[in-house]
Amino acid sequence: MKRAWIVAAALALQPLAAQTRVAPPNPRARLFVARGCSECHAIELLKVKAQTDVGPDLSSAYVDVPTRYGVTLERFFDEPRGIMRLILGGHVQLRRTDSDSLVRLFRDLYSEYVARLDSLNRRPPGYARPTPRASATRLM
Repeated sequence: MKRAWIVAAALALQPLAAQTRVAPPNPRARLFVARGCSECHAIELLKVKAQTDVGPDLSSAYVDVPTRYGVTLERFFDEPRGIMRLILGGHVQLRRTDSDSLVRLFRDLYSEYVARLDSLNRRPPGYARPTPRASATRLM
């Protein structure tokens, strides 16, 4: 009897435990997830995990696509290359507004990333660059 009660309690708590482990996707990534892109791709900067580990993380897609394929991200959505030609041609259907929104998302992520790096490289007000010690200048 006691064992049955423990099993029943564990089963009752299981849905609650599953709910606490799965975080809702970042609202900015809602379209990305809704269109099925997260089946293969993650966006680490938005804490979106891929369901499979098939495609690359798209946090830097705005600069990665031109580097890999030699075309802008906008043009890539119009004329996909590689395996994405098959995926965007059949499995994932994106309307023009969808691809425009995704380009804007990836561009914004890149801009935010660059701004964050820039803020890390800035020196605080009143920061003076260290000068070489007098003994070091005498040796030269």
